[in-house]
Amino acid sequence: MAVPTGPQGSERSTGATPGPPERERQRAAMPEPGRDYPRTWAEFCELFPDDDACARYLERLSWPDGFVCPACGAVARQPWRGSRRRLVCPSCEHQTTVTSGTLFQGTRTPLSCWFAAAWMIATAEQGVSAADLQRRLGLASYETAWMLLHRYRRAMVRSGRPRLSGVVEVGETPVGRRSVVALAVEDRGDEPGRVRMQRLGTGGPAGMAAFVAWAVEPGTVVRTADPDPAGVLRERGYLAPAPGPAGRPPLAFVELVARLLRRWLDGTHQGAASPAQLDWYLDEFTFRFNRRWATHRGLLFYRLIEEAVVTPPLPYGAVAGGRSERTGQAGLEPRG
Repeated sequence: MAVPTGPQGSERSTGATPGPPERERQRAAMPEPGRDYPRTWAEFCELFPDDDACARYLERLSWPDGFVCPACGAVARQPWRGSRRRLVCPSCEHQTTVTSGTLFQGTRTPLSCWFAAAWMIATAEQGVSAADLQRRLGLASYETAWMLLHRYRRAMVRSGRPRLSGVVEVGETPVGRRSVVALAVEDRGDEPGRVRMQRLGTGGPAGMAAFVAWAVEPGTVVRTADPDPAGVLRERGYLAPAPGPAGRPPLAFVELVARLLRRWLDGTHQGAASPAQLDWYLDEFTFRFNRRWATHRGLLFYRLIEEAVVTPPLPYGAVAGGRSERTGQAGLEPRG
């Protein structure tokens, strides 16, 4: 699956074309290549020569309109500077750091290493394995590379991302020996649109209905391999589809995405995704697949760091145990 990055670095949705005022707002908000994000590895090295440069970049992303004190809410053009990169509120003198409350909180790994890892993860067409990341970054520990990858995978689930809409195919596929993955793929006629996927913790109509409620907007036409005998999807506000194009399997795009997923897991990660960790890998595949139309690799790095600063800290146990705040009973809980 060749996955370049994109002009907007975000999922291409099926919403209406924005009018002139909205287009102007989007254009003004768009980061500028070469200034807001690097276009090449050479530019990356120029923009982020050390940890201090990385910390300044995080400040810009965290407080684009001026420092906001997390304690009193006061806004200041610049915080006072303390030792060890501490930021001090001029109003209440509360001390914080640019990594507090973010994915980087409490890390002992240098920020420059985090940034290099983000660049490698974002710009690799097929992604990178933990072993490859360890080798390329010169890390002494495989576990450090593994944790970097999994924490960034958490940031790949964009906060507030919309559910799928339009016409959506929904199916499931086996992954490995013990896991079943539910897939939802937008049908855009000649090509698949966005995808959502999650490991099924509960089988049968109830488990699939819970997945659809998480992944698909009510009012959407949902196409499945079998009819909705119990009316579970209809009760939740989903519409039954008209017959699909003649000669095409009803879940052609689900089957395509399932093949690409298995090829990616077996190729890049050599089948190393255990059932407990599988959802993290599914997040990365979704992140890459939904941005396959994109053309600017550096912007995807920008979006990954941008999400990392609004992603809460992830304790080691939440990663190693294969559970996080996003997984609930039976492994299914609606997410943003």
